[in-house]
Amino acid sequence: MNTKHLYNSAEGLVLKSLRGAVALNPNVILHEPSKTVYTPIHSPHKQVAVISGGGSGHEPAHAGYTGKGMLAACIAGDIFASPSAKQILKGIGLASSPNSFPQSQKPPAKDLSDSSAPEGSLKPQLDVLAIINNYTGDILNFGLAIEKARGTMPGTRIESVVVADDVSLLPQNRQHALQDSGSGTTNKLVGPRGLGANILVCKILGALAERGASLDVVKAMGDAVVGNLYSIGVGLEHCHVPGHLTEKNRALGKGECEVGLGLHNEPGVRRREIGSPAELIGEMFEMLFRSGARGKEGGIMKGTDEMKLQAECKEGTVLFINNLGGMSQLEMGAVVDDVLQRLALYSIRPKRLYCSSYMTSLNAPGFSISILNLPGTSNAFRSNLGGRISSEESEITVEELLDMPTDAYAWVGARNSWPAHGTDGLGTSHSDHLGSTTNLSSTNDSSIPIRPTDVVDIEESPAGRNDRIQNAIRGACLRVIEIHEQLTEFDTVVGDGDCGDTFKAGALAIMNALDNGSLKIQKYMDSVIYGIAEIIEDVMGGTIGALLAIFLQALAVSVTQDRVEHPNSEVRWGYALQYAKDTLSRYTPAEVGDRTIVDALGPFCATMAHTIVAGANDSSATVEDTNSKDNTWKSLIAMLVEATKQARIGAEKTRGMAAHLGRAAYVASASSSTSTSAGAVELPPDPGAWGVCAILEGFLDGLRT
Repeated sequence: MNTKHLYNSAEGLVLKSLRGAVALNPNVILHEPSKTVYTPIHSPHKQVAVISGGGSGHEPAHAGYTGKGMLAACIAGDIFASPSAKQILKGIGLASSPNSFPQSQKPPAKDLSDSSAPEGSLKPQLDVLAIINNYTGDILNFGLAIEKARGTMPGTRIESVVVADDVSLLPQNRQHALQDSGSGTTNKLVGPRGLGANILVCKILGALAERGASLDVVKAMGDAVVGNLYSIGVGLEHCHVPGHLTEKNRALGKGECEVGLGLHNEPGVRRREIGSPAELIGEMFEMLFRSGARGKEGGIMKGTDEMKLQAECKEGTVLFINNLGGMSQLEMGAVVDDVLQRLALYSIRPKRLYCSSYMTSLNAPGFSISILNLPGTSNAFRSNLGGRISSEESEITVEELLDMPTDAYAWVGARNSWPAHGTDGLGTSHSDHLGSTTNLSSTNDSSIPIRPTDVVDIEESPAGRNDRIQNAIRGACLRVIEIHEQLTEFDTVVGDGDCGDTFKAGALAIMNALDNGSLKIQKYMDSVIYGIAEIIEDVMGGTIGALLAIFLQALAVSVTQDRVEHPNSEVRWGYALQYAKDTLSRYTPAEVGDRTIVDALGPFCATMAHTIVAGANDSSATVEDTNSKDNTWKSLIAMLVEATKQARIGAEKTRGMAAHLGRAAYVASASSSTSTSAGAVELPPDPGAWGVCAILEGFLDGLRT
C-alpha cells in the first residue's frame, strides 16, 4: 500500500481540490459552505436539473462531470463520507434555480439567456433528478434532503435513481466464490454497491435533460439504465487516506488481489492470486454474465438468466472500464485489449467503449469493468413510460445521449464545443448565500429553504394541551437519557458502541431547545415535528439520525397535507404515521425481522394506522363521541398504549436475532465464523429498536401526566 502523499492531512483538502476543479471549467461555480459545484446558467428549453455527489476521494467525480450536458450540480462530502442532508438540500436549491449567480458575480442581463430563446420561456424552477450511489450514508442523506425539499419547495418535483451496479456480492457470485476458494463473504447484504459506472448514468441522464426531456422521461431512462448495468471491480491493494493510519491485518498479500473490492476498501467477494491477467478478467466476466437479467426483491438484486444477458449484449453493449486511480496508463491499455478479446469469445462487439479514471478510489491500484445492456435498456425505458411517450422520445437511443457534447472537463468520450454564453470569469468560488432567486434562506450557515407561510401557524392552542405535548416530548427525552448506557452496552456487542451517546445527544438537544424557546409547542404539530427533525439531523448524525429525521420529516409533510383531506385528528395521525413509515422504506430495505429500528417502528405505525382507520370507519360511533374532545383524547391514549406495546414486543423479538443489514450483520457474521458456539442467541436486543421503544414509552408516560 502506498502511504506517501504530498498532502499529509485531509484537513482542507476537499475544498482545495474543488477550487482546482472549478478553475478547470469556467462555466461552473463553487458554493463553498455546502461544497456544491453547479452550473449557474441553464438552457431555456431545459426542464430537469440532474444532480449527484457523495464522499470525496473519487475524483474527478463528481465535480469533473458538472457542466452543460451532464450534471447541473454535485455535492461533495468529506473523504469517503456522504455529504450532509443540509449540504444536499442547498445543492438541490442551487441546481433547480436557473441563472443562480451570487450577487457579487452576476453578469449583465444580456448574458443570462440564449438570444434565440423566446422571452419568458425560461422555466422559473427546474425539476430535479438525483443520481445516488447505493451506500447507506448517501441513500439516507440524499433521501432526507429530498423529503425536506418536497415539503419546502412545492413548485419543484424531485425524483431519484439509485445506482447499484456491483454484481460481486450477488448471492450467485458469493456462492461460486465460496465453492472456488472455501472462503468468502458470509454476512448478509445491504444490497449491491454503486461503482464507477455511476458516471455513465450521469452522462446519459445529463444529456437527456439537456435535450429538454421532462422529469418523467429522465426518471424512466434512469431506472432503465441502472436496471441493465453490471459492474465488477478488482483491487491489487487497498487505497490510503491522507493523514490516516495504515490498516492493520487487512493488507493484501504479495501477488494477491481482491475481487469485488469496494470503492472505500469494503471487503470484496474473495481474495485470490493475481495470476494471468487474461484469466482474472475471464473470471470477472463470468461473474458479470452470471448476474443475468436482474430484478429486485426486498431491495436486493437477484440473477435470473445468464444466457439472456449474453444474447442481448450481442445485439448492443456499452463497455465502460474505470481505473481506480493507481493503475498505469500502460497497463490500462493492456486491460482494454484483454477485455475486448474476452468479449470476442462471447461474440460481443461493444457499440461504445470508454476507458479512463472516471471514478477513483484515491490511489487504489485496480480497475472495474461495466457493461450496459442496450436492448434491455431500450425495452425497459419504453415499458417504464408506457403510453406516456411521444414518437420522438421513443426514438431516443443511449448511443445518441453518450455522443452528445458536454463541457464537463473530465468526461472522456465524444466531445464538441458549446457556443459561448458570456460566462467568462465564472470559474471561481463564492462563500455568500444566494438570495430570493434560489428560494433559499439568506441567513448565515443556513441551507434550508423557507417553508411556505401557510404551512406554519404560530398561534398557540390552549395551555393545557401545550403542557401535555411538552411533557410528552420531555418524557421521551428523559427515558432515552435514562437507558443510554444500556443502549451503549448493546451496541458495543453488535455495533461500534456509539448508539447510546447518539440517542442521548439528540434527547439533550431537544430538551435544550424546549428550555431556550427555539422549539415551541404550536397550534399545528407539523411545525413541532419539523423542528425536532431538524435537531435530530444536526445532532444525532449517522444512520440512526438520518433514519429518524427522514421518518419525522415525512410525518410532518403528511400531517400538513392531510389537514384538509382528513380533518379528524385521529384519522390524520393514522394515515400520517403509515405514510412516514412507507417513506422511510423508500430509503432502506429494512423490514420487520431484519434487526433494525423498523422492528419497533413498523409495528407501532401499523397498529396506529389500523386501529385509527378502523375506528374512523366504525358506523357505531356517535356524533357526540366523535365531537367530544375528552373522548377523543382518551381514545388516542388507548391507541398509543396498544401501539407502544406492539413496538416493545417487536424490539424484544430482536434479542438473539441475526442481523440482516448494517454493520451488525458483519459483526455477527465474524463472530459466528470464529466460534461455533457463538450463536445468534447470545446477541442483545437491537439498540436502535430499543431506543425507539424508549422514545415511545417515555412520550406516552409524559402525555398521561
